[in-house]
Amino acid sequence: MGRLQIAASDAHEGTRTYAPRLGGTWFLRSRGYIRYVLREFSAVPIAVWMLWFLVEIARLKDGPKGYHPHMSPAFVVFSIVCLAFALWHSYTFLSFSGLIMRIPIGDRFVPANFVRGGAYTLLLVVSVLIGWLLVWGGAR
Repeated sequence: MGRLQIAASDAHEGTRTYAPRLGGTWFLRSRGYIRYVLREFSAVPIAVWMLWFLVEIARLKDGPKGYHPHMSPAFVVFSIVCLAFALWHSYTFLSFSGLIMRIPIGDRFVPANFVRGGAYTLLLVVSVLIGWLLVWGGAR
């Protein structure tokens, strides 16, 4: 799997550096590895969707009469896939929020479950608020 190599830049003779060789399917060894790779990969389609959204916004410069939204079935499916990736990314990030954010109270910290619950609640409240603004703003 891995092999020992003598580090060329080390000043000390006999110092060895472990350099593991991983194959292209290393992440298939464990369910945790697969979830990690999916989480890291989720940023790619989200970034592509955001670039597409910026292009759509730029097309608004001619006003509402010059704008023709791109609503092909392929784009709708791609948007749904991107939404799933965004939700997965948000879920995995907020799952660690209790470990990442350590809020001190005296000589102790707020329990991780409370921090995590607060993060999920805030995500839900902001999502509902933005959804309500989009529906209410679109009705005018």
